[in-house]
Amino acid sequence: MVATVHEVKRAGIALVVACLLAASGCAAQPPSAGPARLPSSSAGASSPVAPVISATPTSTPTVSASPTPSETPTGSATPSAPAKDTRTGAQLNQPYRVDGVIVVSKAHPVSANYRPPRPTGPYGLNADAQQALAKMTAAAKKDGVKLVVRSGYRSYATQKQVYNNALRNYPSITSAKRYNAPPGASEHQTGLAMDLWDGVTWSLPMANTATGKWLHKHCHEYGFVLRYPKGKEKLTGYAYEPWHFRYLGTTLAARFGSGNTLTLEEVLGLA
Repeated sequence: MVATVHEVKRAGIALVVACLLAASGCAAQPPSAGPARLPSSSAGASSPVAPVISATPTSTPTVSASPTPSETPTGSATPSAPAKDTRTGAQLNQPYRVDGVIVVSKAHPVSANYRPPRPTGPYGLNADAQQALAKMTAAAKKDGVKLVVRSGYRSYATQKQVYNNALRNYPSITSAKRYNAPPGASEHQTGLAMDLWDGVTWSLPMANTATGKWLHKHCHEYGFVLRYPKGKEKLTGYAYEPWHFRYLGTTLAARFGSGNTLTLEEVLGLA
């Protein structure tokens, strides 16, 4: 009977220990599996994945970064291709437009019947362009810079004369066509373009004058852009013209920035 009592006591103690171990989870889980049973919040805090993702530069949206002037218009998605210019005949009496913006060039001409709306002032410019030019001229004057309009609106007939004279007087027909638009392909016919200078220095040297430098830096603030920048002749159809400015309004002109490296064709998705 004594042996039986001891056996019962040992069995009872073993049973108690087993219950305690089961309650603590030690009996059912090997030591190597311990970290896998940590609560998910603890695992996340100790995991290297989360901080790496949040710190990766590519996870930051591109639009939140401050773009450089030349990147301003291209920071968003590439513009969708505009509708093809299929105008013929009488349809050429009105200009090709992209999102409401008038485009007149060698690739998108107008007829002799096209007349710009709302002409005003001594230069025959569009009323909005004339008003913006007045503001820009006043601002330049405050900075001690003189702006002079060499040419504003030109009709189809006038442009024809200019073009024919260029063909006769330029060293070659090729060079004449690089700087002069045939009738119907000139932005001057829209009343939205003008040639500006200081009244003294003309042609390419104009870019290095106080007037040229001021315009190239500030024109976009008043809704103008340098229409034919350097190195973009294949896109615009014309050589670099530091004097030719096109009025687009401040909203669209702001997309060009002050770098004078972008063309209307690029910004509108035509290039």
